[in-house]
Amino acid sequence: EKLPPMDDMEKTRSLRPELAGKKIFIIRHAQGEHNVSSTFEYDPALTKSGLRQVRNQLPLAQSLDVDLVLVSPMRRTLQTATGLFPQHANMVAYEPLREGVSESCNIRLPAENLEKMFPEVNFGQIERGPDKHLRRFIKAGDIPDLQTLTTSDCWDEETEEEMTIRAEEVIRYVAGREERSIALVSHAMFLHSLIFALRNGAQNDSTCLYADYLDNCEIRFVDHISV
Repeated sequence: EKLPPMDDMEKTRSLRPELAGKKIFIIRHAQGEHNVSSTFEYDPALTKSGLRQVRNQLPLAQSLDVDLVLVSPMRRTLQTATGLFPQHANMVAYEPLREGVSESCNIRLPAENLEKMFPEVNFGQIERGPDKHLRRFIKAGDIPDLQTLTTSDCWDEETEEEMTIRAEEVIRYVAGREERSIALVSHAMFLHSLIFALRNGAQNDSTCLYADYLDNCEIRFVDHISV
């Protein structure tokens, strides 16, 4: 089957046989407030430049004709997904796509709030109430003041091993979905872990580690390699 025009799109190889026959696109959120600020705001939104990046990528995203959009339940990814795929009939918030938890900008609003902000997204799989990962910022006592959390307040950062486990969970979930063409809207660090998992941990001489970090609002095609 011929793919849509993707001349400007980089490709990420996949060695995972369970994903053969699927068209998968990985997308990093557009520029968020935390990307240009010296502080780590709680669940930050996109900047004006980020919103412009989404508008610029809209024609490419629309050409992909995806059947399913899976999106991290953070404001910046939700804004990116709903901007790139407006009024998509099958857009699902999926917790395992969230960013690694080490900073307050990676703690999300409650699902009840997000549902009101993004009514076109299905939040059925997202746990209600405060973000469960707030526990990583407190050792005892009450929930901290979300507006004053800093990176140093996180005493239990999510490890690379934990993100690798989530990446494997995402691969199993995508492989089990009936949809054939799927977009995953996520974050730089987690997508790095996912790319590593797609390769079964393999690297090659032409692959620089830092090249595996997507730019803001970058869209990549996951190219399955039969071995």
